[in-house]
Parts: sequence; structure tokens; C-alpha cells
Amino acid sequence: MTDIDMVEIINSKTILSYKGPFYIELISVFGTNIRNFNDIYSNARKKLFKIFIELSQNVSNYSENFHMVNNVQRIGVGELFLKEFDTAYSFTTINQVKKTDAAILAERCEIVNASDQLKLRELKREQRLNSPGEKFGARIGLIQAVMLSRNHLEYKVENINENFSYFSLTVKIDKY
Repeated sequence: MTDIDMVEIINSKTILSYKGPFYIELISVFGTNIRNFNDIYSNARKKLFKIFIELSQNVSNYSENFHMVNNVQRIGVGELFLKEFDTAYSFTTINQVKKTDAAILAERCEIVNASDQLKLRELKREQRLNSPGEKFGARIGLIQAVMLSRNHLEYKVENINENFSYFSLTVKIDKY
């Protein structure tokens, strides 16, 4: 870590931090607070809200660490952090995934990061047409996050054991 990185971390402000089940009601409350966040960067705030919804739903729907509600509804467990910096916001989610899924997610992040806006639109269209499956939303969410933020995804895979990893995903949203 460079001195500049450390200064940026020290100057950051945590707006939201949560660890636990990602109930849809909770996501809605957090989302409402983000949408109503009173600052002068309304364009960034709108992007932040949309990215928050996309990535939070991914944790809720796909985390391998989950709670069952009434033995019927599966609610993913994870973490989220929303931080404010001088020139940007960062939104991070962390959740448990199968090791095999972590590798796939990392590969998708690389593909999305290597794509320009035109290619991202094309990828999004392809995903809608060709990928109706269990992990459909996660694919679109990654693409949508980059299209909205116009910044690369930052991701990290941390091994837990031979079967599972933590997958951390951060999206930076510029204020200007």
C-alpha cells in the first residue's frame, strides 16, 4: 500500500456498513437512504443507488452462506460497505461463494473490465438472450455496474477452505 492509498483511506468516510442476512426489506431501507442521501452529487447518487441494488441482490440471491426463512425462502448473508472519498464513492460487497463460482466470477470481471461501453451493451444483450439460468442476475449485475460507473470492477478472492471462498467486489462511482 502506498502513502497515497493510506491518505485516501484515512480521508474516507463510511456512510454504510452492514454484515448479516440481505433481506429484501433491509436492502429497500438501505436503498431508500442512499437515494435520499442529501449531497450535491445527485448524478453520482443515482448511479450509486442502482449499483447498490444490483450488487446487494446478488448477495441476497447467490451467497453460499444463507439463512432459511420458514424453510422456504433462502436469504444470502454477506457484508456491504459504502464509503465516500473526496472525488468518489466506493461500494463493496463480500459474500461466500463456491470456489468454482469464484473462478467464474473473477473471469467475468476480467471480461467486463476489458470491454468498452459498446461491447458492454453487446454483452448485456447476449446475457439476456442466452443465459436464462440460476446465476443469470449476477452476470447482468456486473455488466450494469461497469456501464453505470464507467470504472473497472475491483475484485478479490480469498480462500476459506477447499470448497468455498469469499468474493469481494468493489465499484467506484466518481462524483464528477
